[in-house]
Amino acid sequence: KHDLCAVGSFWSQNLQQVCNSVVKMRICGQYLRSGAMKPLHVFVGLFLLLASQAVGRTVTIRNDQPRRAVDGSYVDAHDGKIVYHNGTYYLYGEAYGNQTLATKYPWPNVPRLRVYTSPDLVSWTDQGDPLPMVPGTLWIPNVLYDAPNRRFVLWYGSGVWGTATSEDGIHFTPAGSLFASRLGPKAGTDGTGIFVDDDGVGYVVFAASPPNMDSPTHRGWPGHIAHNFGHLVSIERMTPDLLGTTRTNVSDFFPDDFVESPSLFKHNGRYYVTYGSCCCGCSEGTGQVVFSAPSIHGPWTRQVPHADVNCRNVSAQICGAFSLRSDNRENLVFNAQWWGPSFIPLADGTTQVLYLGRRWLSGANAPVGCRDICGNGGNPAACQSGGEHYLLKSDLSVWYPLEFDETTGAIQPMQPRSSFTLQIL
Repeated sequence: KHDLCAVGSFWSQNLQQVCNSVVKMRICGQYLRSGAMKPLHVFVGLFLLLASQAVGRTVTIRNDQPRRAVDGSYVDAHDGKIVYHNGTYYLYGEAYGNQTLATKYPWPNVPRLRVYTSPDLVSWTDQGDPLPMVPGTLWIPNVLYDAPNRRFVLWYGSGVWGTATSEDGIHFTPAGSLFASRLGPKAGTDGTGIFVDDDGVGYVVFAASPPNMDSPTHRGWPGHIAHNFGHLVSIERMTPDLLGTTRTNVSDFFPDDFVESPSLFKHNGRYYVTYGSCCCGCSEGTGQVVFSAPSIHGPWTRQVPHADVNCRNVSAQICGAFSLRSDNRENLVFNAQWWGPSFIPLADGTTQVLYLGRRWLSGANAPVGCRDICGNGGNPAACQSGGEHYLLKSDLSVWYPLEFDETTGAIQPMQPRSSFTLQIL
């Protein structure tokens, strides 16, 4: 009667699963073979310990202070992605080192890439530059785990694209030469959202500025209002090895221009594309427009009634895609530029879509009058004056747990959250 492993009907399903794990660890088997009659409280204590591990750990994510590594330094990995694999969280982002605003943007060797690891989304350890052998500036890394080939796949921007692979998620090897989209190298790439569908086919969503595609006399596709700024979003299919693009267009251009940092993902069988206005290091941030479709090939429709989930007032100029940001920052829920989703497995078996954004110029000692790093509205001197005291790596970030209307599939509007909790594995 003391063989608790045999009386599963007495325990809940979760505790029975825990007991099965105990059997695998040979603990129950050891007791049974020895014939020892252990006190009931020993088994109960063991069950409670393992059951607590089975239901996960509660962690608190804070958005009201800079993220710090275990050594106290800033987590210098902005505008990137979190990947979970085998009990470890990998955070990839842009690194700014000791770069300040004392010198004008652009900087010749900043940003670079950085990877951090954590057991719990809170305690981060700096693992260094994943591509130290690649020269120049590297932007907006996006990473996925390629399970069939047991490797991490990294895409990054450098005017065009580069890709790399890794077995450990930390040390990457370039996959080959840089390459362009179907629109050619002059169009560039501005933001890279990578996604692998259930059938193993990969896709990349990106913004680009193809010549002669956004002029008022050449609108080119339904619903497009040309502003002659470029930065148009579309989707291409990846090569089978996930390390390049077939240059095959699988979507029309989305109807907005002057947008960047698009993302592509799937939730409950529906496909989503998000993007925001071009920002270039702007302190006010941007909205986040949502499109969805029943298929990767469309038809893609703008979400209604909340097309911009980071906006308090959908009619404000700062909201939507192409936007006029001046003096409209109060209409955004978060003054952040968004970079897309990470997928965090939870203890209850579901997956949290965690959206990552950056709050440019939000750290301590930001120069008064500095609104963006790219010219500052014709007044770059306002950023340089006192700019030697501002470290770009001190920018705060926003990690936001997206919520969905499971009936309509709509992404719910964001709400102010200085912190939140997750029940992780």
